[in-house]
Amino acid sequence: MLLTAPIIGSTMANNKKNSAGVAVGEVAVNTVYVAQFALIALSMLVITAEYTSGSIRTTLQAVPRRGQLLLAKSLVAGVVSLLGGIALGLIGVGVSSMTLGDKAIFDSAEAFGSALRMGVYLALISSLTIGVAVAVRSAAGTLTIAFVGLTVMPVILQASDMGPLVYLSERMPNSAGTIFMNAADKPYAAGTAFVILALWAVVVQAAGYQVLRKRDA
Repeated sequence: MLLTAPIIGSTMANNKKNSAGVAVGEVAVNTVYVAQFALIALSMLVITAEYTSGSIRTTLQAVPRRGQLLLAKSLVAGVVSLLGGIALGLIGVGVSSMTLGDKAIFDSAEAFGSALRMGVYLALISSLTIGVAVAVRSAAGTLTIAFVGLTVMPVILQASDMGPLVYLSERMPNSAGTIFMNAADKPYAAGTAFVILALWAVVVQAAGYQVLRKRDA
């Protein structure tokens, strides 16, 4: 976030050089898509590290109810990601304010709101990541699926220029996250974006739970 926010902020300021300025919260939101992979990796390791070391057997002996285990891990990772996301957002806002100079548009309430929404977004992405990790059990596999699903797939679907695929791309987690974090209203409201994000997290968690429930450690 510290390294990337000035670069993205400068690019956005250059692209909007004829406008009044750039909102620091918008810069932080655009930067979080790079910084998010630190928290995605941390959330992933909550599951994959135990499968790599074999300690998952001890964990399941201590907590044999797999739904309870998954919920506990998801809550811990979610809370850490929520707080970490807010911190990343505030860092992004602060760095953007300093590097954009007279091009910075700063509103304290709006900036804090952006940081808070970033925290919520990353908490939901963390939950989604754990669902993938439980199903895949591999750090490399989980990170690959997360990267493709969050960054590559929406771009491919959008570039297809086919109505149904573009519609789907706008409802991928990354796209919904952008609308939610920016509190935008197009192509749908920020509240709808939050619901879409939550549904993605619930569906992926449910799929991961089914795999965890049916497969041996």
